[in-house]
Amino acid sequence: MKALWKKSLQEAHWFWLSCAVTMAVFHMLFVWIMSQFPTGNFKSILAFVPSIMQKMFPVSVDQLASSAGRVAAAYDHPIVLLLCVVWSFARGSDVVSGELGRGTLEMVLAQPVSRLRVLFVNSAVTILGAAGLALMAWSGSAAGLQLVEFEEPVDRRLFVPAALSLFSLMFFLTGVTTMVSSVDRYRWRTLGIVGGFYAVEAIVRIVALLAPGWQWLSYFTFFAAFNPQAYVGNSDLAWTWIDFFPGGGWRLGGLGGDAVLIGLGLAGFATAAIIFSERDLPAPL
Repeated sequence: MKALWKKSLQEAHWFWLSCAVTMAVFHMLFVWIMSQFPTGNFKSILAFVPSIMQKMFPVSVDQLASSAGRVAAAYDHPIVLLLCVVWSFARGSDVVSGELGRGTLEMVLAQPVSRLRVLFVNSAVTILGAAGLALMAWSGSAAGLQLVEFEEPVDRRLFVPAALSLFSLMFFLTGVTTMVSSVDRYRWRTLGIVGGFYAVEAIVRIVALLAPGWQWLSYFTFFAAFNPQAYVGNSDLAWTWIDFFPGGGWRLGGLGGDAVLIGLGLAGFATAAIIFSERDLPAPL
């Protein structure tokens, strides 16, 4: 087990460091950039956004234009999501199909270790790295808030639920990627499958938000459980499982969304463990 941990950590540490530094620096810069826009000016900018596009805002215009709301937008920014996706897909795809493609899995399994231990150690390192990336995102926001001033004070603790949501997203994506990797033998094909899955889910989310009468599609995308901006400044939503509307509707709270993503990720890991422990491994080419 010690050798497995050492091998996995050596393979991941430079990759993680590059993602972590980028994550922290981006969040710090984002705080500084948002501090250059007073609330009134930011509201004026948002007023020019077409009404149909405003449906894609995860929160109201007033909340988005607030100091905390502007900083929270970083947790749903394409660059941040790209870092999460790259870490989860790259590490998850390397567990089985990556090792098979390089011809190293046969040598690893020739040692006195079980397949489940190999899967567990690689997945554990990836999950720990995901937690570290979420922590770096929060730390970047916290450091930025210490260096700049907003019109009203912003408590760095407001962004803890958003960071937890980032971790839950990476946990889910890693579980799905590990499951696909346990079936396949080519890493490029694993990345293609999970990349296509992510793209389809993103398209479904956009259609559910913009197309009238198609809101029900949101139940078929994991993005419905990922809404970090809405949790900032709204503790009642951030630390609850289900939030009920006055009219009888409901939506997932911060804890509920995290639980859904982590639960689906655990299902992916469990499926990967069953498949990998039972399948016949092809000979390295």
